[in-house]
Amino acid sequence: MNYLAHLALAYPNHGLVVGNFIGDHVRNKHLPSYTKQVQQGVLMHRAIDLFTDQHPKTIALRQLLFGDYRHFSRVLVDIYYDHFLAKHFSQFYSFELTNFIATVEQILLTNNELLPMSAQQYLKGMMAQHWLMMYQDISGIDHILKMMAKRSKRDTLALGIVGLQKHYTKIEQGFLAFYPELVAYCTSLKKNSIGLAGS
Repeated sequence: MNYLAHLALAYPNHGLVVGNFIGDHVRNKHLPSYTKQVQQGVLMHRAIDLFTDQHPKTIALRQLLFGDYRHFSRVLVDIYYDHFLAKHFSQFYSFELTNFIATVEQILLTNNELLPMSAQQYLKGMMAQHWLMMYQDISGIDHILKMMAKRSKRDTLALGIVGLQKHYTKIEQGFLAFYPELVAYCTSLKKNSIGLAGS
């Protein structure tokens, strides 16, 4: 899953939001320097990624894309999932997407000094260019993929929008079947971890 999903699944617990946001930016040896809830958020981020990667729907969608994108299909499915989450956000959450994004961005800004430098830089770009809102539209996904391709020097990602358009209905159906299971999994994670259910 990409950032929108991680933040939505962690919300409203501020520590989990921060931990999920920095999940790809922090090493195990640095975990003890964070609060327990931020540490749990990092571990939750990793559990979400593992659950997603091993889910049959995700595997099937990666296989659908593999012929055209090879190992980049893993990255693309994560981005596509965030598109469909943004599109169907009201189906899964009682709060409005725009307000949610403003709220979690404020949570991250308030905790900015806790974030690793790479995460601080990502947050700055994410907010300045409104990346989370851009997930709603195909044109926004196209822009994000081209930025990722330029930053990583992996030109294949710049063509990722073609895969989304080509398989749009199948990917959407796969997401809608998969995401409720991920929500239930994360609800269980929170309930089984002391102090994670509150804000």
